[in-house]
Amino acid sequence: MRVRWSDCVFDSEARELRRGGRPVALSPKAYGLLALLLENRPRPLPQGLLGDALWPDSHVGYTSLARVVSEVRRAVGDSARGAASIRTVARFGYAFAASAVVEAGPTWGAEACALVADDREYTLPEGTNLIGRGPECAVRLPSSQVSRVHAKLALSGGSATLEDQGSKNGTWINGARITGAAAVTDGDEVLFGTYRLVFRCSGPLASTRTGSPR
Repeated sequence: MRVRWSDCVFDSEARELRRGGRPVALSPKAYGLLALLLENRPRPLPQGLLGDALWPDSHVGYTSLARVVSEVRRAVGDSARGAASIRTVARFGYAFAASAVVEAGPTWGAEACALVADDREYTLPEGTNLIGRGPECAVRLPSSQVSRVHAKLALSGGSATLEDQGSKNGTWINGARITGAAAVTDGDEVLFGTYRLVFRCSGPLASTRTGSPR
C-alpha cells in the first residue's frame, strides 16, 4: 500500500514514511498505528481495538496510546501545518482525516492479487504475506477474533498457498477449516476467525481451480 497526502508518502512495502521527500523515523508502534488508520480511513477506530492491535500481549492505559498518537502527529507534520491528518474522535478513538490518494500497488508478475473485504482491498505482493492483528503483518485485520499473527499467504511460482499460524479461532477456505498449507484461487472466500475476505487474482492463476483444502 502506497498512500500520498499533503507532503507525505506512506509505503507499507518499504515500511517507510516520507515527508517532503525525506524519510521520517517512526517507532514500531507509531508505524503500526499509522498503517492501521490509513488502512481503515476514514472510519474511526476505537481506542480498545488500537491498544489490542499495538500491544496484543499486554494491557496498556490511554496515556500509552496517546503518546504514540502524538509521535505520529509530529511525524506527519500536523503541528507544523496546523492541519489534522489524525483526528481525535471524542470518547471513542482516532481516525485518519486527510484527503489521500492511493498510488498503484505492486503486481505479482503477470498477476495482480489481493484480499478483498467489504470496505477495502489488501494488495498482495509476491512472497510471504503475514496476516493478523499485529504491526508486523502486511495484512492487518482490526478484529479481536484475529490473532496477532493469524496466517500467512505465499505467492510464488504461479501458485497461492494459505497456512494458519496456530491461531485461536482458525483459518477457513470456502467453509472448510485448514490444518496445513492449502491452495487458494480467485474467488475463494477466506475467514480469519470471523473476519471475511475474498481472494482475488487476475492472470493465469485465476483460471486454475484446485480441489478442496486439505
